[in-house]
Amino acid sequence: MMAVVVLIMIFLQGRCSWFNPSQKKDEEEEEEEEEDEEREEPDEPEPEVGPPLLTPLSEDTDIDGFPAWTAVRAPSLVPQHSVAILHSNLWPGGHCFAVERKFENVYVGWGQKYSSENYSPPAPPTPQEEYPSGPEITEADDPTVEEENALRAAQQEAFEEAEDEGDDEDYDDDDD
Repeated sequence: MMAVVVLIMIFLQGRCSWFNPSQKKDEEEEEEEEEDEEREEPDEPEPEVGPPLLTPLSEDTDIDGFPAWTAVRAPSLVPQHSVAILHSNLWPGGHCFAVERKFENVYVGWGQKYSSENYSPPAPPTPQEEYPSGPEITEADDPTVEEENALRAAQQEAFEEAEDEGDDEDYDDDDD
């Protein structure tokens, strides 16, 4: 059994087949022939050529000492009715199966190539220290009801004393 890989090349033009941009429709050429006589013709662009469409599996590079493809026949008990299956070792999830002259390619995976080195995410950065706590940012405990009542009483006494002193000064000013 001979197996090959099919690759479709996408050119720099963004196409799978070469398109010569200097070729124009016959109608446009006839109209522009008069103008072209005065201008020099630019060089024809070189057509891009991709890799060959089909390449043998034997040309695929090995992956860490393993072949690029693993071949399996299923079921192996009845060879005349078995299906040839190829599993890609480079792209886990890439499979090709063939029966007689019919074949199909299937990919069911995460879109990640095989890597012999396991991915280990980098360690997270060390946590930052919290804002330094001091008396200016530390919350004070709420006063109890008794403390609030004592504060109100002290403020009331101070207010009354200030009023009494203010009244005495007003009387002293009137005597002058």
